Amino acid sequence: MPFFACILLLFSSVAWAGDYAKLSLDSVPIWRGVPFLKQDSLKSQRNAEPSERDTLRLQTRGSKTIQVTVGDGGTEVDQELRLSVQGEATRGVYIDALLSDVGREAGSERTATLQEVDEVHFRVESERLFLHLGDMTWKESALGFSGLERATLGVAAGVKAGRSQVRGAYGYDELHSVYSVFRGVDGQQKGYLLSTGTTESYLAVVPNSETVYLNGIKLNRQEDYVVNYAGGVLDFLGTVIPGAEDEIRVEFQAYNSGALQILKAADGKYRGKNLWLDIVGFELSSDTARMRRNTWSEEDLKMLRQDDGSEFERDDSLGILERPWMLRRLGSRLRAQWENHYYIDAEIGYSEADTNTLSHRIGGPSGRAYRWFLSTDSTESQRYSRLRLSLSGDYLQEGFLQKNYQGTDRNWDSYRLQEFWDLDSSKVNGSLRYDEIALQIKLPSSYFWGTEWGYRRSLTEEEKWNSSRARSYLLHKTNTLHSEISFVRIASFNENEMERYQGIADAEYTTGMFRPFGYADYGIWKKNSERKQENRSEKTDVKSGLNVVGDNWNTKGTLFGLRVRTGENFETLEDSLRVAGFEHSANYSGNRLSFGHVLQYKRSDLDTAGASNAWLSEESVEWGDSRTPFVGKASYRLGLTREVPYVPIYKAVAKGTGDVMFDSIAGVFVEGVDNGDYVYEGMGRSDSAEAVRASSASMSLSWTFVPRMLGIQNGVLRDLEFSFDGSSEGRDTTGKTLYLPPFFRSQLRDLSSGIFQGEFSVLWSEAQNRGSLGYSLGTESEKRNTSQGYFENRTWHKLDGVYSGRKKETWELVPALEFVDLETFQKMEWKIYEATMSWKRELPLHLYVMPKAWIRKGKGNDESGSMDAFLRQASLLLGFDNERSVRASDEFSATYVTTQNEVLPYQMISGFGKGVTFRNSASVTVDANEFLSLGFYYVVRFGSAENGVFQKMSMEARAYF
Repeated sequence: MPFFACILLLFSSVAWAGDYAKLSLDSVPIWRGVPFLKQDSLKSQRNAEPSERDTLRLQTRGSKTIQVTVGDGGTEVDQELRLSVQGEATRGVYIDALLSDVGREAGSERTATLQEVDEVHFRVESERLFLHLGDMTWKESALGFSGLERATLGVAAGVKAGRSQVRGAYGYDELHSVYSVFRGVDGQQKGYLLSTGTTESYLAVVPNSETVYLNGIKLNRQEDYVVNYAGGVLDFLGTVIPGAEDEIRVEFQAYNSGALQILKAADGKYRGKNLWLDIVGFELSSDTARMRRNTWSEEDLKMLRQDDGSEFERDDSLGILERPWMLRRLGSRLRAQWENHYYIDAEIGYSEADTNTLSHRIGGPSGRAYRWFLSTDSTESQRYSRLRLSLSGDYLQEGFLQKNYQGTDRNWDSYRLQEFWDLDSSKVNGSLRYDEIALQIKLPSSYFWGTEWGYRRSLTEEEKWNSSRARSYLLHKTNTLHSEISFVRIASFNENEMERYQGIADAEYTTGMFRPFGYADYGIWKKNSERKQENRSEKTDVKSGLNVVGDNWNTKGTLFGLRVRTGENFETLEDSLRVAGFEHSANYSGNRLSFGHVLQYKRSDLDTAGASNAWLSEESVEWGDSRTPFVGKASYRLGLTREVPYVPIYKAVAKGTGDVMFDSIAGVFVEGVDNGDYVYEGMGRSDSAEAVRASSASMSLSWTFVPRMLGIQNGVLRDLEFSFDGSSEGRDTTGKTLYLPPFFRSQLRDLSSGIFQGEFSVLWSEAQNRGSLGYSLGTESEKRNTSQGYFENRTWHKLDGVYSGRKKETWELVPALEFVDLETFQKMEWKIYEATMSWKRELPLHLYVMPKAWIRKGKGNDESGSMDAFLRQASLLLGFDNERSVRASDEFSATYVTTQNEVLPYQMISGFGKGVTFRNSASVTVDANEFLSLGFYYVVRFGSAENGVFQKMSMEARAYF
């Protein structure tokens, strides 16, 4: 019955549009079966080697981790469970089960570490049946009008018979769909908040639920962009650098603990050789049963039942009372081909919504939609006829329109309407209608001439907008060259009458080493508006470049320009916008050298805002390998952009159970401490910070030089190794423009924030490997953009001498000198002399003992006077390491600190207080086998320098299976 309904619809309706008028189908693909099975490789192996097929191919993998930390303020328990069962349970029956309890509930995380959340599912499938229980992502992408991709918890099942397939799903979720449209910013590649263009202030995006479009073109995740899901921040990658003239559209699911929804979905499809049929339906609705039990009060229910559409007024402070809603969308699509070239694509859709399912006084919009595409030759090269005629159209009732849950047909998206039809999407209302007819004639020598005419309008009497578009073109397409010249006329009425005449030329070589390309667009607009100075306008857009492609390298350069002129008439046009710039990229990958380069520069001159520049440059190079004497890598990045800054995120935990503390004297977080109140969660973009104009520059360089690789076999140079590791980064938000990062402290002080550091080292290793002597000289300066101000300078010298000439003994002496200047709440400066000496002796039965002595003397000044501290520490470590499965150690130390100050910076005394501190730390790690590992850590501190006895115990067990 659906088949005949679609046929009748095809000949009785008038509608459809968009990209289907430009289809390039050599033929409709022949159906080869529904790909139910994910384990295609297992199936292929089973068919190829029937004699070696096991009767049971189930594989179970996973891990269970339990970590318990006990401190002064309480207990922190972290658990993770991962269990995966996959494979062939019996002949032709496959199982895929996953239990992932990672301790991160959906929507609870706010850092960049959010990549996965708790998940559990069980799936069994064969060539004809499948059943899925638990967490899943249900996807509907067969229709042009309606689509769905939603994470839910429930059940799904499907059956396949012959060339047909039927599926269904039922699930619950706490999500809401978000549709965000915004413009790019010149020079800004990273830091776009997904809440831009929405009413949301903070968004936790469901991982992998987003779809990103740039100027109507769908981008690829991890190739063109990445998303910081917890912070809701979009970063573009590579050569994708949006500008002010580019439209960014993102559709995604976001966690919303206050919303409870039910998903009901079903679809069916038939795949014949020349006939494809799809029927899809889904319903999303608020779970009123659970909300009655857990969310709404009796007063809330009364208000919802008596709702007449006006704004709710609540006496309490519980916030907005959200109405329970429902959305139901159905659709059917038919695609057919006859004699390998006659092609039909027709679709009917229905949508119904209810804005309050508990009230009979109000309902919601509902409507239908129709579209079709007809072609006399669906092959790209017109193999069957010299003349191709195509008809397309669509009709969407006002009640059908939804920003969310769109299908593959994007015929009415805002970018297409503005760019190709001179229609402002915000003023395109009512029921929508589109018709198009296209004619293309095949000429000799791979030339084609064609003409198109399309018309858009509203069928609602109150809406008067419309637009017609005519295009004539000459196309030349071969295996090596694609070129086209076209002429366009557009006449539109969208609050004002407008007429456009446009000529476009485009050419590109697609093969060969040298691949030039070019694009030119010239158009004039005639407008009748109240602002007479904009009644006439002219736009010129050009782009040209060369792409040179080699075996392991390529380079591409592009010059582009844009000029817009406006005025009352064409004789008095004046520049309103001028844009000029260039892009260049290059890559090389060799055996011992690799190089990457991206550069974009853009200068814009707007009559109302003046001139502005934006650029982005990234270069990286790596050279050498293990057989070369000089190995290293370097990078350089330059940016002038608007960006949301990255910040470290620390999570508060029970007192004493963390390893990060806040040093109130210096105003910074210190990591790696015994008695901490925080743990480091990762880097994330601050969702509370606005994107600001920032000029940034950074460089890094690290290298190692080994003279003996030059063939030196005698002398001291044979035993020496030189290395350097340094980086510098500067960022300014006050209007300065940076071309190089800071290399001196005076330069760093003039910036908003930044850091530069470098360390040079030389290592001498005795020829017979009986010892080594190393020296390093380093410096670091950092400025942080904090409310109290933070500027720190550090310089250090360090010697590291090791003697291992005696069997089973290792002696080590490490003297060091450090100078520190710190400006935060107050100015402080100090210098530190320290030395560490240790002796390690290996004993029988895999035991070893290591006594160690450490002295550290600090002396300096702050605004209130002098600072001094003298630390002396003696320790004894007893350890066991069988180099296979068990590692254990126990270290006892006694530390005595003398000082005249009651409070000192953490860095000066390494966290020890005035007086005596006894500290004992014990750790055990056991890899019982390849499936089980255990860990234990215990530390206790007591003495006159401590406030009582501090203890912390951490236990971890991880089982692999």
